Amino acid sequence: HDIQLTIDMELMEAFDRAYRQHPSGAAVVVDIHTGAVRALYSKPVYDPNQMSSGLSTKRYAELTGDPFRPLIDKTMYETYFPGSTFKVITALAALEDTAVDPSQRVECLGSLKIGRQKFRCNKRHEWVDLYESVVRSCNVYFWALAEEVGLERINRFAHAFGFAERTGIGVNSEAKGFLATREWYAEHYGKFRIGYTLNTAIGQGNTRVTVLQLALAYAASANGGALYAPQVVHNVRAPDGSLSETFQPRVRRDVGVSPQHLELMRRALVDVVQEETGTAYKARNKDGVRVAGKTGTAQVVSRKGRSEESSSAWYLDRSHGWFAGFAPAEDPRVAFAVLVEHGGSGGASAAPI
Repeated sequence: HDIQLTIDMELMEAFDRAYRQHPSGAAVVVDIHTGAVRALYSKPVYDPNQMSSGLSTKRYAELTGDPFRPLIDKTMYETYFPGSTFKVITALAALEDTAVDPSQRVECLGSLKIGRQKFRCNKRHEWVDLYESVVRSCNVYFWALAEEVGLERINRFAHAFGFAERTGIGVNSEAKGFLATREWYAEHYGKFRIGYTLNTAIGQGNTRVTVLQLALAYAASANGGALYAPQVVHNVRAPDGSLSETFQPRVRRDVGVSPQHLELMRRALVDVVQEETGTAYKARNKDGVRVAGKTGTAQVVSRKGRSEESSSAWYLDRSHGWFAGFAPAEDPRVAFAVLVEHGGSGGASAAPI
């Protein structure tokens, strides 16, 4: 029997070209109306034929010692801090539970002090409302929002969008990701502090997601709230060419967000790319398909104090760059999540891809 996949090889090759200047990363593209996976791209890779014919000791050592981890499928097995791509979840949690008036403005002076700790924004944004804070990715607004929304609400909506659970794709080993609770923080850090909620609101702290989860979450935000199970097999055909089996789209759940709130997020994500103040404006398509999305710059776990020393040590301490969204902006057909490991700013590294 022949298996016909949902994967688009031209799209996979396009990713391969787009990632040439980056040593590692991952990207996923899904159909927002069916959950069909159009691309699962992980870099670097290895030749699977070498595995079946038997690896030499030297080659095995090269693969296991590579700091960019070619043996790991980064689309679904590795987990990452989502950075500011997670702000969409925080915003929808606040809107849906009427914890915020979207027109209310918050003053961003470039930082927020809570107790003795100072949380820094990426710049001084002055006065911003919810829409502007998404477009310009203002951390201070979302920290203020987090105090109103609370960790439990944020986690509840994150779970609804598929985080901290396996998607059920059935290909390779899949990680669940992680959403920390108040109880978890109390157990691991002695007590719960408001700073943990602030970090969660902007996709840092202990929140971890897979690239596949993020793409499916943005698909749900683009299609009206349907969270699909990802699908990689389109159909199975018998040796004579006749159709043996087909696989219908499967909705896991409705995320429970009203159309007007999803529309507000959609407009903000369009202007992240299309408006001059947007964090992905420089990567926009001046002619051709208009894209909507959210950039993210996620800090990595510090490597200080580790014994390993290499010429790439400085690079491995750089933040990861994200860009997640959907296209075409006006009538979405696909959603995507693009990660450049150690790429720095998502607007500069991931959005151009």
